[in-house]
Amino acid sequence: MEPQPPKRLITKILETAFMLALSVYLIRAAAYWLLEIWPILLTIAIIVTAITILYRIWRHKHNDMEKW
Repeated sequence: MEPQPPKRLITKILETAFMLALSVYLIRAAAYWLLEIWPILLTIAIIVTAITILYRIWRHKHNDMEKW
């Protein structure tokens, strides 16, 4: 396999610009997606937190031998 010649400066600049534009697009898409579903995620987090707290209280009341 022969060594390839080094890339030209303009090629490097264009590749970098393309990757930057693609990254910006993907980050914007992810941000908009999170903005659309944040109420659902918040609801799930509240439910899981409440269940965890209630379970720990229930376990503490039903198991007097161990500490909190």
